[in-house]
Amino acid sequence: MGILVSGIFYPALFTGLSIFFHLIFNIYITWIYLGLVIATNIIGGWIYGIGYMYMKRNHLKGTLISLLGGFLLLLGVILLICYTLLIIFFSTLWTTELKIILLITFIFAATPFLILSLEKCFDIATFFRDVWRQRADFYKLTYTIEEKGKLTYIHLQKNDSNISNMFGAAAMLKIQEVMYTLRLNPEVPISFYFKSAFLLLVTELVRNFTAWPRTRNRLYRSIAKVKLGKDVCLGQWTRVDPLFPDLIEFEDGSGVGIGCQLLTHNFIQKDPLTISMGPIKIEKNARIGAFCTILPGVTIGEGAIVGAGAVVTDDIPPHSIAFGVPAKVVDTIK
Repeated sequence: MGILVSGIFYPALFTGLSIFFHLIFNIYITWIYLGLVIATNIIGGWIYGIGYMYMKRNHLKGTLISLLGGFLLLLGVILLICYTLLIIFFSTLWTTELKIILLITFIFAATPFLILSLEKCFDIATFFRDVWRQRADFYKLTYTIEEKGKLTYIHLQKNDSNISNMFGAAAMLKIQEVMYTLRLNPEVPISFYFKSAFLLLVTELVRNFTAWPRTRNRLYRSIAKVKLGKDVCLGQWTRVDPLFPDLIEFEDGSGVGIGCQLLTHNFIQKDPLTISMGPIKIEKNARIGAFCTILPGVTIGEGAIVGAGAVVTDDIPPHSIAFGVPAKVVDTIK
């Protein structure tokens, strides 16, 4: 750290000690930036793209390749941030006062991106390791699909594998493979893992920081593919399912209060190797109170009202009033 600080006050020291520092932090800045951007995007992007295309032939190998490509892309972002920081320290192009101003600005602007990139690198590396360790179990797992009303159940059979529940990497990959078969999300062009991570980030940003409902609707409609009619109001802090938000539909004039959760998938089953998923439909002019939870396969009928804090596990008929845990119909709207 002392060496870096001295670069702010005595930049000529590094010019004299090493012409290499002078070249990379003063003369060839533009070319190094272009090189890092082009190299990371071409190498990481191509590897990720090859992995995604290979998933159709071999889901396990394709996932491992795409995870490697994603890791390289994030690593490129980290290198660019670190290189920019070093330029501020070691460049002789700016005065000491300007360097201090740039350093303070850079710290505030770049720190969130650096922390996020480091966290996602660790996340992807951990997932890659778990997938690699359970690669043999992945090929041993089989599955069956069961339709019950509006719900789709995927049952995994462990056979002689070491998988006992849905939370292992092999089980998650097998579910991902089934998603390609069922094509419940045909509009999503990226893999299940990256899609869920990206949508979780987007939905968390939208639900916590986007204040104007129309802006929130546009983001959910365009990015998360939530089906939204006219004059729909999604209250602040409403959380849509990060895996299958496209299974959620709001008809004209409907709305939910603050803090509601709409879940289109459910890992909590009697059988630990079963997952269910189903659409959520909020019909015209239906109203859902604050901090309600809507489970998969539920339809809230036209003009219905759901009281605050309810957990809705079954359909609510049109023009009825329901509340409680689980929600029960207590009256009708005359």
